[in-house]
Amino acid sequence: MTDFSTQLFALLPALAGFGVIIALVAILVFMRAQARRRRALGALYRGADALEHDLKECRARLERAHASMNVAPGVPAAGEADARTAVDAALRELLGHRLWLRDQAADAGQRELDTALAALDRARAALGQQLAALDSAQRALETAVRERIEDLSQR
Repeated sequence: MTDFSTQLFALLPALAGFGVIIALVAILVFMRAQARRRRALGALYRGADALEHDLKECRARLERAHASMNVAPGVPAAGEADARTAVDAALRELLGHRLWLRDQAADAGQRELDTALAALDRARAALGQQLAALDSAQRALETAVRERIEDLSQR
C-alpha cells in the first residue's frame, strides 16, 4: 500500500463517524420540525373548537340579552337581527377555516400554520373582549330592570 492509501484507510472510521453524526443531526432537525408542525396543527384544531364554543356562547348570551329587552312577543329586539347575522357570519368564516385545515393543512408551510394560529388567537381575544362587554351590559340591564320593578312595586 502507498502512503496515501494508508492515511486514507486510517481516516475512514473518522469520516464514517462524522457522516453518522451529520445524519443524526439531520434526523433530529427533521423530527423537531415535525413535532413543531404537529403542535401547531393541534393548537389550530383546539383553537377552532374553542372559538366555535365561544361563538355559540356569544349567540346564547345575545339571545338572553335580547329576550330581556323584548317588549312584545314575536317582535325582535333592537339589534337582534344584526347580532345574529354577525355571529352566524363568524361561524361561517370559522367553517371556512376548518375546511382549509382539512384540505390544505397537510401541504401548508410552518409559516402559514403559525400565521393561521396567530389569527385564531387574535379572533379569540377580540371575542373574549366582546363577551366581557356583553356580560357587563347584561348586568347593567338586569340591574336597571330590577330597579324599575322595585320602583313600580312601590307605587
